[in-house]
Amino acid sequence: MALAASSMLSFSSCSLDEENPSAISTAQEWSTASGYEKLVNGCYFDLVRIIYGQAEDTYIITSEAGTDIWQDVKGGSNGNWSRALIYSNDFGATTSMFHEAYSGFYGCLSQCNAAILYADKVKGLDEAKKNALVAEAHFLRAHCLFNIVEYWGGKYLPTTPITSPVTDLPMSKVNDFYDVILKDLEFAIANLPVAQEVRGHVTRAAAYHLMAKAALTYSTYTDPIGYCDAIDNAKKTELLNKAKDAADYLIANQATLGVRLYDEIEDVFDEYNAASNKENVEALFVVTHSSVQAYNPRGNYYNRSWKHWDAYNNASDGVGLGGMKPTYDPVTNVNGKEYRLAKGNCYMAPSKAFFDLYGEKDGRYKAFFIDTWYVNNPNDGNAYKWTEADAKRFGLDAARAGNTAFNIQKGDTAVYIARGKNLTQAQRDALRYGSYNLEDNYADQANPKKFFPTLKKNLNTALFQGTNASKPYTSGDCIVYRLAETYLLSAEIYWRLGDNQKAAERLNVVRNRACMGHDHSMDVAAADVNANLLLDEDARELIGEWQRWQTLKRFRLMGERIAAMNPQIKTFKKEFYLRPVMNQELLLIDNADDYQNDGYK
Repeated sequence: MALAASSMLSFSSCSLDEENPSAISTAQEWSTASGYEKLVNGCYFDLVRIIYGQAEDTYIITSEAGTDIWQDVKGGSNGNWSRALIYSNDFGATTSMFHEAYSGFYGCLSQCNAAILYADKVKGLDEAKKNALVAEAHFLRAHCLFNIVEYWGGKYLPTTPITSPVTDLPMSKVNDFYDVILKDLEFAIANLPVAQEVRGHVTRAAAYHLMAKAALTYSTYTDPIGYCDAIDNAKKTELLNKAKDAADYLIANQATLGVRLYDEIEDVFDEYNAASNKENVEALFVVTHSSVQAYNPRGNYYNRSWKHWDAYNNASDGVGLGGMKPTYDPVTNVNGKEYRLAKGNCYMAPSKAFFDLYGEKDGRYKAFFIDTWYVNNPNDGNAYKWTEADAKRFGLDAARAGNTAFNIQKGDTAVYIARGKNLTQAQRDALRYGSYNLEDNYADQANPKKFFPTLKKNLNTALFQGTNASKPYTSGDCIVYRLAETYLLSAEIYWRLGDNQKAAERLNVVRNRACMGHDHSMDVAAADVNANLLLDEDARELIGEWQRWQTLKRFRLMGERIAAMNPQIKTFKKEFYLRPVMNQELLLIDNADDYQNDGYK
């Protein structure tokens, strides 16, 4: 049985009329008001369990790796992670990093198809309530299909539950996928509520956002990439106007729809403030994780979607020293806030060219990245006394080892990564703490070291859970879509429609929010707007938010941007505009050769 089919059968591995332990058939239960609500709730399960946070978190590789802004810090030695990050010669169906996303989105799609089918069979719900519930399934199905078709092209497109094994997977064109996606979103816009009682359940604002994103993306298919009939200029314009209308409506009516941009960029991903995650006013669609183990599909596994880009991993070749250790015991005197430190994986780092995108007045660097770590593991009373190994790690004079004049008090700076203004060796030797210049970390840009700032997004130190900071999780939610992206999508839409003035206006809302002092000194003019400016702005604002690979594909500039910004990737091939289908799927179907994307084995 094909995995796509078996994923879809997972909710009904028994036939629909087989008895369950409660003696109520699945069909009977789903036809009741309470049973149908459970069915719709189940549509979120695989998003939490497999895709956004509680599996092995390889979706970040599907969505961000192999692009201009992420590099491998393992020098090609980290197996499938490295293959996906640098497109090595054996990159393909055996890489296995894309299977969680593939199976997760198809599993969610399965549940959504069941919810949509049973909407007309439910008794005991008034029409408005029923439509509001099934609208959630329509939105989530559109979200899943959008991701499937963008990563893998025209593949299997079931819109009804699968109740028997499928070993020969029929393929549908990209156009067919988008026909379903846009129709689903029209229903969602018309029927989703503005607010939900349960956080994480989708609202109307999210539907407007995804409509803008999906229609914009479909408008770029003027080429036949991924088993697609190329669209003509009339269809392209029609789609761009549909995207424009959706984004414009959301931006103009954001207060009514219950969202807004934060005034200060620091508040968007404040790692010390649980409210900035759990009550984020900018979020349009979130996948939730709970501090209550029973509410999570994997119990105490929680969310770890941030770990792979965390520079601190308690190793001897990067950020860290003996005065730091993974612990949830807080140091409370760090800028008046509780400081907790957990061990990451240090698998991937932003490229040097990415860091160079932030100008001196752009507050997003400080708001989105950690470049300073603190002593929480004293070895000399309440202070850390340097060891020779740590001095060597940071290229410092070994004479500081054991010298109490260089002791660092608990809660004081342990490590600092200098960006923009390099520290001289004399300055570094004079500091009590360990320092490293970002420039030196990328002296060989094709082989970055491990002294780089850590992206805060999804880290949520205020929400660390579990008892082992060496295997940490957070109960932080994954913010999938947020309003700042809507502004950037709107700017791109207007640019594609030829209205650069309006595009600049949209960009400047986001840029001035990021600008220190909000004095409009970072504003751009209409004449400045072009593809690379839009891609730069997208990178600055949305790095790590599960969309970079799709964005580069939408512009059809993946190869050009990689060549300009990521020297670690030596060759970019046209087939990389689609992800390979994994062997886990291919070995289970009869039409594997046809189903695999061109150029992959």
